[in-house]
Amino acid sequence: MNSRNIIPQAAHRAMAALLLLCAIPCTTMQAGSLIRVLQFNIRLISSSDGNNNWYYRAEDVAAYCHDIQPDMFGMQEVTPAQKTFMEKTMTEYACIGLGRDGGSSGEHCPVFYLKSKYALENSGTFWLSDTPEKVSNTWGAACRRIVTWTILRDKQTGERFCYANTHFDHKNESARDKSSRLTKERLAQYAEGLPIIITGDFNCTPTSTCYTRMIEPDGTFPMHEAWRDARVKEGIEGTFHSWGTIALAKRNRIDFIFVTPDIKVLRCVTDDGSKRPRYLSDHDTVYADMELP
Repeated sequence: MNSRNIIPQAAHRAMAALLLLCAIPCTTMQAGSLIRVLQFNIRLISSSDGNNNWYYRAEDVAAYCHDIQPDMFGMQEVTPAQKTFMEKTMTEYACIGLGRDGGSSGEHCPVFYLKSKYALENSGTFWLSDTPEKVSNTWGAACRRIVTWTILRDKQTGERFCYANTHFDHKNESARDKSSRLTKERLAQYAEGLPIIITGDFNCTPTSTCYTRMIEPDGTFPMHEAWRDARVKEGIEGTFHSWGTIALAKRNRIDFIFVTPDIKVLRCVTDDGSKRPRYLSDHDTVYADMELP
């Protein structure tokens, strides 16, 4: 990690926060803490990726996460080896989540959160299927899919909220639709009225039924999508670029940060990575600065 790159980013974040605070009415400034949440599909380890193989990208991925300095972040397609690397590299963060094949096996959807700032009150992993409490795939998805969830408490302010991370199926639309409903139903049970933040690669676009179910009450509760509702947007809309082979105007937005309406999204950034010598992944990162209630 190059520490020379972190100082400007930290200064930029502080300035952005100051500008955002100046734009917020005084009546809302005392409502809650400002936090940063990062969504990041890091692409699994695959020999077919050639020069984009994980072992060429790993250090850059960790350096990027240090540079962005999120309070918490969610990743997808994380193999056991990648999870181990991130845990050893991102030592200021705790890592939560099981593999989709049970225990430490298979891809993970881990949740990372700052250990110095947050206390973990509860957590778990459930499967997107008719039997969510056990390793399963009953909806015809191409592979098992999971949600990792946490209940976090700010050690200084006492604020509590639910943060979850997921990866919906890439082939079966019906499985994605069912996943959206189950995700919200289960998180409503765990959160018990707390604010909820969900990051993920949902493998659906904003025109899909899956997306609509995420933002509409749909028998549970409504949510806002960070990019759509942010007061300030930076970057491009699309998030999947397949190692830069898809033109900017044709990229689909499939990576999202959803929040309950009591959370204000102040700024959302899609980082297309075009200014780096190497892509970090075949997906762009998305991060958002938000205010808890």
